[in-house]
Amino acid sequence: MNHKSKSNLDYDLAQLQALAKERTVKTQNIEYDLETLIKKISNNMIKLNPDYQRNHRWTDITSSRLIESLILNIPIPTVFLSQDVDVDDDVDEDVSRFSVIDGQQRLTAIHRFMSDGFPLVGLNVLEPLNGSYYRDLPPFLVRRLEERTIKCLRVDSTLDMQVKYDIFERLNTGAVQLESQELRNAIFRGPFNDMIKEMAKEPLILSIMNIDPNNASENGKVKKMDPEELILRFFSLYNDGIANMKKSLKDFLSEQMQNFNDFPEKKLQEMREHFNLVLNTVTAEIHSKPFTKYIQNDNGKLERTPRFNYSVFDALAIGVSDNLLKGSLLITEQGKEAFKELFLADEFKSSISSSTTDKSKIEYRIAQVSKVFSK
Repeated sequence: MNHKSKSNLDYDLAQLQALAKERTVKTQNIEYDLETLIKKISNNMIKLNPDYQRNHRWTDITSSRLIESLILNIPIPTVFLSQDVDVDDDVDEDVSRFSVIDGQQRLTAIHRFMSDGFPLVGLNVLEPLNGSYYRDLPPFLVRRLEERTIKCLRVDSTLDMQVKYDIFERLNTGAVQLESQELRNAIFRGPFNDMIKEMAKEPLILSIMNIDPNNASENGKVKKMDPEELILRFFSLYNDGIANMKKSLKDFLSEQMQNFNDFPEKKLQEMREHFNLVLNTVTAEIHSKPFTKYIQNDNGKLERTPRFNYSVFDALAIGVSDNLLKGSLLITEQGKEAFKELFLADEFKSSISSSTTDKSKIEYRIAQVSKVFSK
């Protein structure tokens, strides 16, 4: 067995100490009564989420049981807050000083109930309260709720955004698990994040993902922010962005999200226009629902499957995008047939079916589609 020399060991320890110091989180324990918490949320001192009402994923039954637990003084998990603005700093009134790292669903449920947002339902112990809004509660229960305290852990404002994302991901233990893009939405706030949330509402992006634009708010993909992640995925991979991918695709998307938030408005608008051009080109010239696999039927003919496929999206959207940027895009009937025939090739099928987030497979499938739609 090989042993490290003392000098190498000292060097490794020094690196480890530096890394540990860099990633150490400074925190402060604090307790807030619910009356104070609700006021801070209502006054925008604590920001639950830019779109917390749209993204609130607890049912009224789950929310009601939390309220029941609070009334009965049953302990609930600690809420983790990020102190984004120091208490001594002067900021505009609409700028929040704290954001929620973990506990958004709990605080949203409490705020909704104490703002008469829903009636209590599904209670077992306090069954007589079923159907009651906050305004209907007897005075002694109102006092009990207002004076009930919640333990909070306040995280220092100097925390690096990626570290904050890591904390959020580790603490994501609520009744409804948050997806990766929901975590990014809570952590990497900025103009790019705002832009992709606007874009995600557009009928074309919803349609290609088989989401009914007329009933989008009830769709599971929308609640998990899948359209936003798809748009982020495009911008992260296009224009040879895949070359910058050093870690997993999930981590790469988070890094890109943070980077894009620093882009100027003009650059973001150019990106948005290019994305729309790519989607309009593909859906108009190739197929209205283009991002699906092709399989051979019993007669040996290739036919489309109805399900949206992320790997085919990478291949087709980025392949077309790259050719548009190079001025070499050419979509012909022959090219469209060649695109379908890619699904017969074992290597291409592998690139869209197994280990699909590997960098090499993403690069391969994009390159193959780029070839068939190039001059």
